Amino acid sequence: MSLLDDYAEYQSTSVHRFNDAAQGSSGSFTGIANGVSAVASDADGFITTTLDAEDAPIFSLDTVQFQVPNKIISLSVSNDILVLVIEGAKVLRIKLQEAHNIVEADIPLSPSSLRACSAFLDPTGRHLLLSTPQGENFYYYEGWDSAKPLSKFKSMEITAVAWNNKAWSAVGLPASSTTRTILFGTHDGKIYETELRPGNGDAKAKRCDLPVKCVAELPVRERVTGIAMEPFPARRKQHLVLIATGTRLYQVIGAAADLESRSSDRVAVFESMLREGLVAPNFQEIPGMPGPGALAIYHCEARVNGKSAAVATDFAWLTSMGVFFGKLSFDAQEANDSVVGNASLLPYPAPASTDGAVEQPSSLALTEFHILLQYSDRVCALNMLNSKLAFEQSHSGHGEQLEGLLVDESKRTCWLFSAGNIYELVVTDEDRDVWEIYLQRRQFDSALERCYNDAQRDVVLRAQAEHYFSAGDFVRSAECFALTSVSFEEAVLRFIALKDNRVLKSYIVSKLRTLRRQDRIQVALLVTWLVEIYLSMLGAVDARIASLAVSDSGEASDAGSGSPLGKQASGVLANGSGRAPSPLEVAGELEKTELRTELYSLVEEFKSYVNPGTVYQLAESHGNRGFWLHYASLRGDYERVVEYWMEKEDYVRAIEVLGHYGTPEAFYRYSPLLMSAEPEALVEILMRQPDLTPNKLIPALMRNEEGSLGGRPNQAIRYLRFCIQKQMCRDPVVYNYYLMLLIRESRDDDESELMSFLTTYGKDMLYDPDYALRMCKRYGRIQSCVHLYSLLKLYEDAVDLALKQGDIELAQIHAERPQDDDKLCKKLWLNIAQHVIKSSEPASVVMELVRRSNRLGVEDILPFFPDFTCVDDFKDDICVALEDYEMQIQELRGEMDEATRTAETMQRDMTSLKNRFAVLNAEETCQICALPLWTRQFYVFPCQHSFHGDCLTRRVVGACNRVQRRRIHELQSQNVEIAKMRRQLRLNPLLARAAGGAAAARESDEQLEQQLRRAKQQLDALVAGECVLCGEAMIKSVAEPFIEIGDQGEEGSWAI
Repeated sequence: MSLLDDYAEYQSTSVHRFNDAAQGSSGSFTGIANGVSAVASDADGFITTTLDAEDAPIFSLDTVQFQVPNKIISLSVSNDILVLVIEGAKVLRIKLQEAHNIVEADIPLSPSSLRACSAFLDPTGRHLLLSTPQGENFYYYEGWDSAKPLSKFKSMEITAVAWNNKAWSAVGLPASSTTRTILFGTHDGKIYETELRPGNGDAKAKRCDLPVKCVAELPVRERVTGIAMEPFPARRKQHLVLIATGTRLYQVIGAAADLESRSSDRVAVFESMLREGLVAPNFQEIPGMPGPGALAIYHCEARVNGKSAAVATDFAWLTSMGVFFGKLSFDAQEANDSVVGNASLLPYPAPASTDGAVEQPSSLALTEFHILLQYSDRVCALNMLNSKLAFEQSHSGHGEQLEGLLVDESKRTCWLFSAGNIYELVVTDEDRDVWEIYLQRRQFDSALERCYNDAQRDVVLRAQAEHYFSAGDFVRSAECFALTSVSFEEAVLRFIALKDNRVLKSYIVSKLRTLRRQDRIQVALLVTWLVEIYLSMLGAVDARIASLAVSDSGEASDAGSGSPLGKQASGVLANGSGRAPSPLEVAGELEKTELRTELYSLVEEFKSYVNPGTVYQLAESHGNRGFWLHYASLRGDYERVVEYWMEKEDYVRAIEVLGHYGTPEAFYRYSPLLMSAEPEALVEILMRQPDLTPNKLIPALMRNEEGSLGGRPNQAIRYLRFCIQKQMCRDPVVYNYYLMLLIRESRDDDESELMSFLTTYGKDMLYDPDYALRMCKRYGRIQSCVHLYSLLKLYEDAVDLALKQGDIELAQIHAERPQDDDKLCKKLWLNIAQHVIKSSEPASVVMELVRRSNRLGVEDILPFFPDFTCVDDFKDDICVALEDYEMQIQELRGEMDEATRTAETMQRDMTSLKNRFAVLNAEETCQICALPLWTRQFYVFPCQHSFHGDCLTRRVVGACNRVQRRRIHELQSQNVEIAKMRRQLRLNPLLARAAGGAAAARESDEQLEQQLRRAKQQLDALVAGECVLCGEAMIKSVAEPFIEIGDQGEEGSWAI
């Protein structure tokens, strides 16, 4: 059978389980029944926490089905690549994902001379270093046909290699083909530095000259059995070099040079660090005979500077007395410090098949929790957590010895080999029992991280809860019990017995977090109970703080009673203004703040689950008004908050709440009382509310009608002014009320604001002028009354009221208001003049009034003067008036003469029209039809255009409106009827005589002739009123097209 036919699928499955075991489980908590071995399930109510019989063991040794061509000398594996060194000086390189593809290469040695060889494969699986006990060393790079001898590595038996961690990572392989700087140890205790790279020569070159330099030598000349080079994760240049021998484990810490550069380009990277570190070395020595000395390092993935990297976490070293293992902790260590922590020496397990003699293993490997030991006839695994043997399998029945144990760190697979076979040590769910070990050691957090299912997690949490309960840490115990399957009743009764609300609160809070949102009833019950507990705790804290304050005040009073100074101090302490709070009071306040914060967060998170009425009752029963207000605000029940502050007569806070959260209905409801108490603050808030209807606030504004008393401005006027001017309110009710307030608040000597309002908003009649006039009369606002009279077009009343108050100027202003009625204006000015004359004003004042009016003359005011008034004061005005009259008479006389001449001229023109004629040629044609004009009745216009009567009629009928068209048809019909009647009268003289004789016939004919003449005159007026080619009809036809639609021939003649 070919190599690893089923390996790809098998390896993928095993690695997947290995990684899942490392990550652990993170499921949600569910309830479990009492006991460790059984928990509730969906099927029958119980599931077991132990492994089923069908579950695979953690470790199993499987033989790889591969027929090795020859005896295996050495094996190495890395990055899913397996390398075999077999007898016959051959190297087999196998990609395990492509097991059928085996690459064979030669080692330039005699086939029979190669009996022992060490193979070192770098973490990328590209570079292979081979070394024989005779000191012959070879380098092989992937793709080469044969390995190349290393000429500079003569007489060196390489026993251990430390690969550069920067040349590989757990995420991906680098693009570079170099290993960068590496270290290796030899059989004589020397440490060398080199760099493997295939670029020094072509693939067909026989040798490979790689740089190599001895950088250190161990103080005690021993064989180097293991070496590791690990960088500090957080420190770029700081490195740890572990060097293992049969008796010692050296730690060298220091700063290395730049590992990115090549060895040939600069001095050795680790030379200075290693030479200085080995002068006074830091080492762990195991006395006695040298042991195997193998060294193993375990790496795990970690985030370093935001990138994923492999970090060394554990080490193990084979000594003569056992396995020395521990943790590697990288921190701020410097030279001669140690990175080893929690180290211990674990004796080798005695094989079950012997008499107790302990054999030393040949090699070892590390997994996350186990140390794998390879003996010649068996393989075993030791648990690093409890130092117990976890696995042992004998190999003695196969008739061959195991030669080596290796681990592929990139794929987490373990391999063993003998001379004729390859074995895989399959690791399945390595951490399945780790949680129990952590639990026994009471490392509960670590145990929880390693639990595979809810049943295991429940066991750990129960043990943790009982542990905390026994230790008196009841709060943490309650938190753990909440996550277990212990029944709610049992746990609650247990914590109630402690009579400590803190413990009960912690349990219920933790239990609440385990419920689903769908469990509304359970959530509501727990939240309500928590509210009760929190309120009780807050009440207890308040009581404790109050008792401390009273106690401290009493002590201060007693201390100060012995002296006058003490009495004065006690008085200060008694009023609470001079006493500093005690530490216990400060602690109580902090506890109170913390409890209040937790309570507020609880009700905010679960406000939709609890019954508001229940919460309000709880708050009231405990007298906690602060929480009551907070809960009302949280639920948006702001009317309760407003009512509360109004009951407390804290109207400012009530207004603040309304301003932030109030609805229009709330404003309408509470504004009356708030307007009486805090009008200014309320109006400030009202002016910020755009959704209010001002007329609904009038009842509240009426509470402030006396606001101007005491020098305070009327806030109702202020708000209504804002509504009218800023919000552009157009409600007549608002305008009327605002007007009433302005009338009432105005002074007799200052009506400016009132007049400004009346003038600005009177044009659109947004207020009721009749109502305004009544109010102005009631409060004696004369100027406003006069304006309103004028607004109502009661100009005589306006002028009379102004004159009655003696305000001549105001009367003159309103006398000019009726601008379209000169007669009324003159009458108003006469009233003003009469009032002035009756007031015994000088004649000069009266005449000045006459001149200002531009409507009155001296003759208009003379009747108002007394009979014996001396005219000397206005004699000049009288003379001027007489001269004006004389000029007017002359102008009228000239106009009369001009009118007489115009009439005579028109008479002459009318006479001449009767004799007007036009001269026509015999060839004259109609302007419409272009036919000879003389063939039938025609019209001739002064413009010399002539038309047939019927052609002109059709043209006019087509252009006139519907009424004119109907009238023309009526007149035509009437002419036809009259002509027919006259013809019948002339053709039937007997009928005419029978009807009344010849005189009657003539009279009838004359009447018909007169009717016909009138009809023709009317028809001529409609048809021949103007020329259709140069009159108004032609002007109106400018918009009509020249060519009628559908006249194709005419349209073609106009084409360009």
